[in-house]
Amino acid sequence: MGSLFQSAHMKLVQIIERNDAARAVVAELGERGIFQFRDMNSGTTFFKRTFSDDVRRCDEIERRLGALKRALDQGDVRVMARHEEGLRVPLSELDASVSHYEAELRELSTQVGALRRNHNSLREQRLVLEVCGALYHGVVGASTSSAPARAAPAAFSAPAAASGAPAEQPSVLASLVFNEFATPSDDGLLQYIVGTMPRARAAAFERVVYRASRGNCMVHNVPVDDDDLLDPADTKAETFIEKNVVLVFFSGSVLRAKLSKICTFFALTRYRLPELAEQRRMLMSEVVDMLASSAIVLDRSIQIRRVTLDAVSHQWAEWRYTVRREKMTCNALNMCSFDPRRRVFIAEGWIAVDAEPELRDALAAAARKAGGETTPILNSVPTGLTPPTFIPCGKVTAAFQGLVDTYGVPKYREVNPGVFAVVLFPALFGIMFGDVGHGALLLVFALAMICNEKSIAKRRLDDIGDMCFGGRYILLFNALWAIYMGTLYNECFAVPMDAFGSRAVAAEADPTVGTYPWGIDPVWHHSANKIGFFNSYKMKLSIIFGVAHMFLGICCSLVNHLEYRKPASILFEFVPEVVFFLCIFGYLVFMIFLKWATPWEGGQGPMLLNVLIDMFMSPGTLNEKPLFPGQATVQLYLLGLAFISVPFLLLPKPLIGYYEHRRAQRSASASHYTMMAGESAPPAPQNPPPLSPASQPMGAAGGAPAEDEEEYSFTDEFVHQVIHTIEFVLGSISNTASYLRLWALSLAHSQLSELFWEKVMVGFAFNTPTGAQPNTVVNSIKTVVFTFVWIQLSFAVLMCMENLSSFLHALRLQWVEFQNKFYSGTGYAFSPFAFSAIGTLLDEES
Repeated sequence: MGSLFQSAHMKLVQIIERNDAARAVVAELGERGIFQFRDMNSGTTFFKRTFSDDVRRCDEIERRLGALKRALDQGDVRVMARHEEGLRVPLSELDASVSHYEAELRELSTQVGALRRNHNSLREQRLVLEVCGALYHGVVGASTSSAPARAAPAAFSAPAAASGAPAEQPSVLASLVFNEFATPSDDGLLQYIVGTMPRARAAAFERVVYRASRGNCMVHNVPVDDDDLLDPADTKAETFIEKNVVLVFFSGSVLRAKLSKICTFFALTRYRLPELAEQRRMLMSEVVDMLASSAIVLDRSIQIRRVTLDAVSHQWAEWRYTVRREKMTCNALNMCSFDPRRRVFIAEGWIAVDAEPELRDALAAAARKAGGETTPILNSVPTGLTPPTFIPCGKVTAAFQGLVDTYGVPKYREVNPGVFAVVLFPALFGIMFGDVGHGALLLVFALAMICNEKSIAKRRLDDIGDMCFGGRYILLFNALWAIYMGTLYNECFAVPMDAFGSRAVAAEADPTVGTYPWGIDPVWHHSANKIGFFNSYKMKLSIIFGVAHMFLGICCSLVNHLEYRKPASILFEFVPEVVFFLCIFGYLVFMIFLKWATPWEGGQGPMLLNVLIDMFMSPGTLNEKPLFPGQATVQLYLLGLAFISVPFLLLPKPLIGYYEHRRAQRSASASHYTMMAGESAPPAPQNPPPLSPASQPMGAAGGAPAEDEEEYSFTDEFVHQVIHTIEFVLGSISNTASYLRLWALSLAHSQLSELFWEKVMVGFAFNTPTGAQPNTVVNSIKTVVFTFVWIQLSFAVLMCMENLSSFLHALRLQWVEFQNKFYSGTGYAFSPFAFSAIGTLLDEES
C-alpha cells in the first residue's frame, strides 16, 4: 500500500452496477475506506443532482439534532457514547423520532418556563408581603437614602398573625399608608406602587423618580437575600438575577400615570399589597399554599423533562452518526452518473494499485447484500490526470508528515521528505538544544503525554496544548537527540560530566593515556580558551552536517528524475549540481576532517576560511599551511570543474527541449501532409466505447486537473533554467552559511545555561560570604529560594523560548535548505471515502 519514501502507485478505475445496488456499493466502499470518488457531474449544480433532496433532508435533521443538543446542554445532561455498530435505522424512521423528541422537548421547555415564571412571581409576591410587613411594623425607617436599609423579611407572616399575640402599634407613616378608613384612590392621601426590580437598575430608578416627581415621591429600595429569582428581561432562558423590593409613595393621579411609565421602562414587576391587615394575612396564606402546589408541579415537570432528555442522550450520538453517514452516502452518489435507459450507475475514482483485490472483494460483498447475482464491473481507465498522493502514516510518523504537508503535499511519486524528517529534523534540533538535563526534562514531558494520550485526547485543549499534544512524538525524538548531543558536548544543565575521568589531567602524569572515550573531555569546560574551542568545534560541526544534509537533497532529485524518466535532467542538471557542490563544499568538509586528523606543530593548523577565500581570489596559490602535497593544484582543478559545470547546468536543457519540440512539429506536419495526399486512415471501431470523463480534456471532471499542454516557448524555458542555475549556485553558498545557525543557537543555549547556573546557583545559592559564620537555617532558606529562581529562569528561557526557537530554526532548515533541492510540494492528498472519518469529525466537534 505504499511507503513513507514515495506515494503508492495509484490508478483510476470505473465501477458499473445496477441502480438498485448503488447504496450498497457506496456503503461497502465507505466501510473499507480505499476508494476516492471523482465527481462525474462537475458541471451540474447541486440542486439538479439526483440525491439533492436527501442531502437537504439530512441537513434539516442535523438542524433538529443541534436543537436537541442545545437542550441537553441547558439541562446539563451528558451525551452517551455511540456504539460501534450504530443504529442503522431508515432515515424516515430516524426523522420521525427526532421530530417527535424535538416537539416534545419544545413543549416541555415552554411548560417548565411558564411554571417557573409563575413560581417566581409567587415567590416575589411573598417577598413583597414580607418586606412591606416589616415596614408596617416600623422596622424600616421613614427616611430614604442612596444606601437603603435591609429589612427583616419575616416580620409579618400568616402564622404570626394567627398566634393571638397583641398587635404592635403602627408607626405614623404606616398609619398614613395603610389607613383602613382611606383608599389609595383619594387624591388627598398617600398612594403607593410596590414591586420587584433588578438590583442593577434600582439606583437609576430612584434618580429618575426623584427628578420626574421633583422630590414629591418617597422610594424605599430594599435588597432581598434571595438570588434565585428569574431575570424579567429574559423570557426564554432560565437566568437568575439579584433583585430589590421597591416601594414608591406618592400622591395624585397625574403622578401615578407618570410613575407607571417609569416603572414599565425600568422593568418593575408590580405586585398586590392589600391595605387592610386581615387581607394581607389572607393573601400571605394563599401565596404560601400556592407556592407549595407550584413547587410540586414544577418539580414534576422538570423530572419529566429530565427523563425525556435522558432518553435523547442515549440515542443522540447514534442519530448524529447515522445522519452523517447517510449524508456522506448521498453526496457520494451525487458524484456518480446514473443511466436511466440502461438502469445502471457509473462511479469513477482513485485507488491504490495494491488495493484492487480488496476493492473487488468489497464490490462482491455489496452485490451479495443487494441481492444481486452478478458482481459489479470494474474497469481500469487510462487518464492524463495527476493521481492523488497516498502516503500511509502511523501514529508516530503522522506528526513528521504533518510538518512536510504544512509546506505542501508531495507530488505523485515524488520523494517524500517526511521519511528523512523522522531522523534529520530531531538531529537538527538536538545540535541546537544539546544538553542532557534539558533533554531529559523534555523527554519526561513527551513520555507523560504519550502514556496518557487516551485521556488527554478526550479533553478540550487550548492552541498551545493541542500543538504540543499533536507533536508529542516529535518532542520525544527531539528529546532523545538532545540527550545524545548533550553527551557529545558533555553538558548537563551547563555542568560538565566527568564520567570517565579527564584524560588531559591524567596525561600529565602518564603520556600513554588515550583520549576521552565519549564526547568532549570535561577539562575543556574549565580551560581559558573554552569559548574559542567550542566556537571552532560547533561551527565546523554545523558546516559538516549542513553539507551532508544538502547533498542528500541533491541525491533525492536523482530519484525524482529516474521516477519521471527525465534523462536530460539527470545528465545536465543532477550531474552538474553534484560536481559544483562537491568541488567547493565537499572539498571544504574534506579539509575539516583532514585538519582534525592531522597533528599540527604548536597546535595551530591553517585557517580554512582563508584557504577557501584564496581558492577563489588567487587560484593556484596557497597562503596557509598546506594540508596535503599538491593542494594548490588540486584546488585549481576543483575550481575549474566547478566553473565548467555552470554552463552545463544552464544551456543544454533548453536547447534539448527546443530540439525535441521542433522534431515533434516536423513529425506532426509529415503526418498531416500524408493524410492530405489521400492515404487511408485506420478504420474506426464499429461500437466505440463511451468516452470516460477521465479521458476528456482538462477541466471535464472534478479532482486534479489534467497536465497543462501549453505552447512551447524557448524563451520561457531558458529564463526558467537561468533562474534555477542562479538559485542553485548562489543558494548553495547562502544555504551553507544558513546552517551556521546550528552553531549560533547551540552556543547561545550553552552560554545561557552556564550563565544561570554560575550567577544564580553558584553565585548566590551555594555561596557563603568570606569571613561570615555558616548558618544552616539561613543557608538552607537561601538555597531553596535561589534554586526556585533558577528553575523558573531555566523553564521560561531554556525549556520554553529556546525550545521553540530551536524547533522553528530546524523547521526552516528542513523546508528551505533541504527540501528546495528536490521537492515541489504541488500534489494533493488521497482522501478516500470512509465512514471512519465521521467519528474523528464528531470527536473534534465535541
